[in-house]
Parts: sequence; structure tokens; C-alpha cells
Amino acid sequence: MVSVPNSGNRRHFWRLSFLLLIIVPFLPEITIYGIDVLAKLNGCHLDQENACLIGSIPVSRIIAVALRIGAGSLVAAWNHGLAWFIVFCAVITLWIIFCFVALTLGWSRTRSRLLLGFAAALIFAFLPYFGPLLAIGNLLSQNCQANEGAVGPCIIFGGHVGSPAHDAVQAGWLVLAGAPIALGVFVVYAVIALLIHAFSRKHPVVS
Repeated sequence: MVSVPNSGNRRHFWRLSFLLLIIVPFLPEITIYGIDVLAKLNGCHLDQENACLIGSIPVSRIIAVALRIGAGSLVAAWNHGLAWFIVFCAVITLWIIFCFVALTLGWSRTRSRLLLGFAAALIFAFLPYFGPLLAIGNLLSQNCQANEGAVGPCIIFGGHVGSPAHDAVQAGWLVLAGAPIALGVFVVYAVIALLIHAFSRKHPVVS
């Protein structure tokens, strides 16, 4: 069982939790950036004919899996009907709420909470939806022209990536739902934080 340290160390725990909650959703994109650098250091080129391998694994397969986890899951939630879309929105809302809980427990100053909260809201408003396309932006070429219509093959580093690359383009439309959710949750959080700050000034804790 994990125990949370006391006093000042507790804030460090929650600050680390806040950072992890920000980073974890973008691990697929971070993986793509990392594998791109690793492949090029290994002497691979985007338009090469044979598959670039890292060990025994094709780089294109790693990119495809990362895109499927990131953009692919977003597009799947959108395409599977209203029920899945509601679940998608609920998961995003709860994740951002958890971020703000960790933020509140990690920082005591209202100004810090509001600034970091606004930054987190902006991140979750746009990056989950445009992040996949940004991650493969430098990987697109004549052999891979990702598009909304999912038309044409996508070959990167000599291997087929396929539909996940097209999902990276389609995922951008979900910002129309994700951005209002993220910014709306922040507005609610900001109001609560300001009310708590005003109440604490009127009723200071006597130690």
C-alpha cells in the first residue's frame, strides 16, 4: 500500500502527481518524437524502400501503435456513436478534475493555482486533438499524405502505418468538444478557488 508523506513532502507528492497527470495522456506523441529521433540516428530515412528496424521491430509499427492509442482511440470514440462519445467526454472531464485536485493539494497560493490551472486547461483544450498530427508532421512525405478522408496509403521509414496516420488528421475535429470541456472545467475551478481564497481571508485560521 502506497503511503503519502507528511508535511512539506506531501506537496511534492501532489506536484509530481499533477505533472504525471499532464504528461501521461501525451505518451503516444512523446513516443513518436523519440522513435523519430532514434530512427534517424540509426541512419534511417523517411522515404527508404526497406523497413527501418529498431532491434527487430519496424519503426513504422511503433508509430502506428502509438497513433492508434492516441488519435485512433479518439476517433473510435467519435465513430462508435453517442454513448461512446459521452463516455469520452466524461473521461476527459474526470481526468482534468483529477489534475485540478492534485494542483490544489500541491500548491497553496491562489495565484499559482490559477496560473497552472489555466495552463493545464489550455493543454487539454488543444494538444490531445492536434498533438498526434503535430507528432507526425515531420514524418509526412509523398509516401504518406494523411488526410481526413483516409485516402491513400501511408508509408513511413519504409513500412506501412496505414489508417492511424489518417486518424491523426480526423482527431483534430474533436477539439470542438474537448476545448469547451477543458475551459469550462477551469472556469468552475477558478470560481471555487477564488471563493475559497475570499473565505480564508475573511476567516483566517488561528494557530
